[in-house]
Amino acid sequence: MKWLVPETQKLVHFLQKELSPAPSGKMLRRVLEANLCRVNGTVERFGTADVKKGSVVELSCAWQSVLVQNLNNFEVLFEDEHFLIVDKPAGWICTDEECLKAFGAKRYLIHRLDKETTGALLIAKSIETREAMIKLFREKRVEKLYYAIVDGIPQTERGVRTSFFAKVGHFEGQTCWGSKPKGLEAETHWKLLAKGKAASLLACQPITGRTHQIRVHLAEIGHPILVDRQYSKTYRCKFFATRPLLHAARVRFVDPLTGKQIDVSAPLPSDFCEALEALELHAEEIFEPSSL
Repeated sequence: MKWLVPETQKLVHFLQKELSPAPSGKMLRRVLEANLCRVNGTVERFGTADVKKGSVVELSCAWQSVLVQNLNNFEVLFEDEHFLIVDKPAGWICTDEECLKAFGAKRYLIHRLDKETTGALLIAKSIETREAMIKLFREKRVEKLYYAIVDGIPQTERGVRTSFFAKVGHFEGQTCWGSKPKGLEAETHWKLLAKGKAASLLACQPITGRTHQIRVHLAEIGHPILVDRQYSKTYRCKFFATRPLLHAARVRFVDPLTGKQIDVSAPLPSDFCEALEALELHAEEIFEPSSL
């Protein structure tokens, strides 16, 4: 959907006049926060922004689907007496409070995924299980595999990014991280799975578990995740996406309480599959986490 603005006005007022039925300001805020609107080719997330006469406003046809998302629709991928692994939807915030609301008492987050990241999330059924699993994460004995759709095409088939993480600023109220001479050790392995005209599909294995690690490292090598505006302001690929396209596809470890091998995969969500199809990114291989 594309329009030419006839006169200078607030973006929210313009969209309410053009869309039918006209959404409320609150509904439009959700659409804009999902990165579905561009003004003159640049994503605009604020309805209060002025759009000048002659500006070009674009809105993804996915705007209506954003209004009916169910954020508590968790699919259980694995469960035993100690913990469960669920398929986290985009939009769900990983906090102890939200975990209590979604799963009830005596359920504890073992690790976290970013708000818009989908995929395998571990939930403990006791404090003892959570502490044992956190120790396993710290010892780097949990193998994780992520898929990311990124801007542009890497010049090499695979790579390793190592750096030290530190806070570098803020974006829309959130802390931004980046590589500095001193900080927390961060290491990410990645491999090119498929490439299109302006975007690529990467498999990523974070060896450490720093906040925003994959997002930062991919942006720093010049291929930010679509459409991660927190770490990139411009993109060569103009594909509309409702969120940064990052998915926690697989987790593998030895249960510290039972000694059993746990290997769980989370299916790609529909928006990720639709993006792969639209961008003509067709991967033929499946990778083991340790092979990266």
